[in-house]
Amino acid sequence: MKYLNYIVRILEQYKQEAKHIRMIVIYTADIEQAEDEFHAGCLTLRLEQAYLRKVDSKSIRDVLEEKLEDGVPLSDDELMQFIMLPLTYKGKEAKREAVKDIVDLAKKITDKKNQMFVLSGILVFADKIIDARTAEQIKEVIRMTQVAQLLLAEERAEGIKVLVDSLRAFAVPDEDIIGKLIEKYQLTKDEADKFIKQN
Repeated sequence: MKYLNYIVRILEQYKQEAKHIRMIVIYTADIEQAEDEFHAGCLTLRLEQAYLRKVDSKSIRDVLEEKLEDGVPLSDDELMQFIMLPLTYKGKEAKREAVKDIVDLAKKITDKKNQMFVLSGILVFADKIIDARTAEQIKEVIRMTQVAQLLLAEERAEGIKVLVDSLRAFAVPDEDIIGKLIEKYQLTKDEADKFIKQN
């Protein structure tokens, strides 16, 4: 019934446009088979199904770990694999252990935006198998990542200010300072102009 509610909400949102809606249901590794059609008299609901029991959890985990250790950026598909991986294990306890393992592995993602995407995704997708303690640990990692990003942004802004002040002390023209900011901090010309005007 909940699937039908999802579809009705989407239809209401796009009522002015004719939309062909596909409902894809992803089943955890515990589900072997499920009905793909539901009949309710005047209505037939057809689902497309994806069964995670067919996924080779260990191979995917090993590939993700190897890429992280080698410093290779993860593709969008691999980020989604990260999120779905805990659901590819059978049984609640195996899933819980997988969540802890995957969260530890996710801490090695160097791109902080991707790291937060993966951790947030795990919280959402695995919400029914994560205990309160594990959920709090994931949230703490997310908070620490956000704090680190703020500190780095503050350090960067302070570094830019010091550079601008130093160059001005030597009477370096603003146009040359802008060039230095673009080169050293990969700023756009507009961003560099803004820093010059602020200082």
